[in-house]
Amino acid sequence: MVDWNYLILLNTSIFALILGWIDFKTNLLPNRYVFLLFLTSILIMMGLSNRNINNMFMSLIVSFFVFLIYCVIYLISKSSFGLGDVKYSFSLSFPVTYVYGISETINLHMAAFVLGGIFAGMLMIFKKVSKNRVIAFGPFMSLSYFLVIVLNL
Repeated sequence: MVDWNYLILLNTSIFALILGWIDFKTNLLPNRYVFLLFLTSILIMMGLSNRNINNMFMSLIVSFFVFLIYCVIYLISKSSFGLGDVKYSFSLSFPVTYVYGISETINLHMAAFVLGGIFAGMLMIFKKVSKNRVIAFGPFMSLSYFLVIVLNL
């Protein structure tokens, strides 16, 4: 018997790798990939024999709240935080909340901010970047996904 949650995990992992790499290289999170992550997650969930509509609805609500938090950060950060990160936060939160719940979604995003903050701080300490330079945040969201969700750290 196939555990369909593994298919959701595999799908999310593939997109997390792709989006993390693209953002690392280009400082962009292409809308088509961010949207495809969300769309394929919904399609997989709808194909589940044991799909839980209440869980899908809760995942949408949680993802929307995460999205709103990222929107506030975007508005406050004066362009050091991109809209791609805001959209990616929603698409990444949706399957994570569906499979693992709210607490793991919170852990994922907290880990992303901790990892991103440590990395940015180290770059500034060692004078590799200025305070005003934009650092891609998508790779830290993807990395935290793998650390918190896949490796269960």
